[in-house]
Amino acid sequence: MSTIWDQRLDDTGSEIAVSVRVTIEDLLNEFASRVDEGRGATVHELFIESGRIETPQFVLANREEIRSRFTERARDPSRRTRHYWSNARFSGDSGEVTVVTNVMTVVCIEGRKTTLTGGTSTDIVVPKEGRWAFRSRRLDIVFEGTLGSPDERP
Repeated sequence: MSTIWDQRLDDTGSEIAVSVRVTIEDLLNEFASRVDEGRGATVHELFIESGRIETPQFVLANREEIRSRFTERARDPSRRTRHYWSNARFSGDSGEVTVVTNVMTVVCIEGRKTTLTGGTSTDIVVPKEGRWAFRSRRLDIVFEGTLGSPDERP
């Protein structure tokens, strides 16, 4: 798997253009925005039909499963989240790009301690109808815990 550090300036065969990188970064941001702003019912639109999400808690094997899970999640007004990502590393070509990022998610649910999860997201994106779309998203958790005083009660 090559990275930007492996590529020479004159190597146009496998180089990922800056405009493609920015567009893919916008896709990552759009996913987080839709989930965090209660627009989960539209998250599936960011995936190809056979799109997949894998986390330690669940696996969603297609757009319909993604739509169903995130629609249900958006119906719970007591759950608020913020998704953050950084340190994007790109590899691939114009037919498929893999993006590996550091991710952090903060989850606040009324009546419970705030949880914090950090890990690595590995996303595979492909061109779809003139845009980039997720083929898959995989979350690997590195750490998780709760925020707040030990004396707090859930």
